[in-house]
Amino acid sequence: MAILLALRTRCAALVVAVSMVALVGTAAAQQAPRPTPPIPAAQKVGKSPDPRNLEGVWFTGGYDRTFKQLDRSEPPFNAATRKEWLRHIQAEKDGTPIGDAPTRCYPHGVPRLIASPYPIQIIQTPGLITILHEVGHNIRYVHMNQKLPANVKPSFLGYSVGHWDEDTLVIETTALNTRTRIDEEGIVHSDKLKVTEYIRKIEDGQRLENIIHIEDPGSFIKPWDARRYFNWRPDLHLTEYICEENNRNSPNESGFTTAK
Repeated sequence: MAILLALRTRCAALVVAVSMVALVGTAAAQQAPRPTPPIPAAQKVGKSPDPRNLEGVWFTGGYDRTFKQLDRSEPPFNAATRKEWLRHIQAEKDGTPIGDAPTRCYPHGVPRLIASPYPIQIIQTPGLITILHEVGHNIRYVHMNQKLPANVKPSFLGYSVGHWDEDTLVIETTALNTRTRIDEEGIVHSDKLKVTEYIRKIEDGQRLENIIHIEDPGSFIKPWDARRYFNWRPDLHLTEYICEENNRNSPNESGFTTAK
């Protein structure tokens, strides 16, 4: 009986350990990051040589759950934001990461959504660019050649306007609610957050570079920049993503979640 009890204890410990490894940071993702399939050897260059034609499917080159400055240093936090960031990191180390919007199957927010390890599809129509994100079926609408409106009700993905600066698409996003975070690790933001993206084709149209300019005087002592890349993937298509089904990591009433 003692031997059987010991074996059961060891098995239970192993299950817990495996579950903790499976937990993807503070996001407690309902589905694991989509594996990035290798780029075919005969990969075609973007379907259009036009630098302003971004249509098609693009996929992040790798999974980086944190946002750092361009030199990979930590963001220029103010004291309160850095303290909160460290609190999230410690909670994750303790095995009780703090849940956030996508843990509850809400939209990821901007700029966090940009770093999600799933493909995106860009659709361009007159006056509007639509960015479809496979993760959680998040959809961003970029209203072209308009000014940012005043007094927009805050939302998870905010309100975005865009324009072309030569061959660079500039997207400004404001009216972001405070229920989201900057990244998966735990960088919070205030209601003063403004995100400006500078997106351009590079490497003969094979990749997109997105420079992300973050301004939030309520959370940082100065504006700062991060970067993400997307590879052209005409061989892929977006698939169904149902966060609400079998959500194993939904946080409790206190906002904490554990691997299950």
